[in-house]
Amino acid sequence: MQEPAAAPAQVPPEIARYIKGAPPEASQFDFLIGDWDVEATRLKEDGAPLLRYTAAWNAVHLNGGRMVMDDFRALGPAGQPVSSFVTLRTYSESTQRWEFVGLQALQPPFPMEWHGAFVDGEMLLDASGKGPQGQLVKTKIRFFDIAAGSFSWESSMSLDGGTRWKKTAQLQATRKSAP
Repeated sequence: MQEPAAAPAQVPPEIARYIKGAPPEASQFDFLIGDWDVEATRLKEDGAPLLRYTAAWNAVHLNGGRMVMDDFRALGPAGQPVSSFVTLRTYSESTQRWEFVGLQALQPPFPMEWHGAFVDGEMLLDASGKGPQGQLVKTKIRFFDIAAGSFSWESSMSLDGGTRWKKTAQLQATRKSAP
């Protein structure tokens, strides 16, 4: 007597979704992949330059293009890293937005909850968390003027729940090498 054939294994939907590859939205951060030279400016309360510095930014794909990991390193006068912020970015099909985690090195970290969306050719990010003194800090970051060899970036911050915003930093990135 012949044994009945075993039924094919059922693949859970979340695994089937992963197997089919990265969603199309995962390519929205492709502009960041590679190595970048950065000219950055921290801004005073009134928007005037407080500090100008150079930085290096490196980004790579992980997990078949589903994630982007990048390392932004501010450089001191002799070119040595004086701070670093490493970010892991992934597009979530369930929330239909970018989700982020980041960790600062070489400076005091404070946890933030990050998310973002690509809108009209710009990557727009929002974050909120507690500052060093326990206050609510809201941050907006904007990647814009995105081209093959360059992009611009700016950051704004609110300490009053989002009623008033002040631009805190801006940068211009120029591609160092092809991805």
